[in-house]
Amino acid sequence: MLVLTRRVEESILIGDDIEIKILQVRGAGAQAVVRLGIVAPKSVTILRKEIYDEVVDANRQAAQAAAPLPADLLRALGGAAPGPDPEEGPGGEQPG
Repeated sequence: MLVLTRRVEESILIGDDIEIKILQVRGAGAQAVVRLGIVAPKSVTILRKEIYDEVVDANRQAAQAAAPLPADLLRALGGAAPGPDPEEGPGGEQPG
C-alpha cells in the first residue's frame, strides 16, 4: 500500500485522468474526518467501500437463497405445466 501525506488543497493523481483532492480536514487523530474531491471520467465507478461491501454481501446472500423448484413455481401460479392440446396432432397440426 502506498501511503501519502497531503494537506488541504493538495491532490494526488492516479493515471492520467483521476485526481483526488483534499478539500477539508475536521478533527484530529482517530476522530478526524477528511472531505475528498474526486475528478474522474464517467466510465470510472467510484464507491465508498462500506457501501460496496454491503452490496456484495446482499448479492452473496441472495445467490445462496434456495431457488424455488419448478413444481413449487407451478403451485404458486395455481396450475400445472401446459401439455399438448389433445385436439392437435404430434407436430401441432390439426388432425384430418
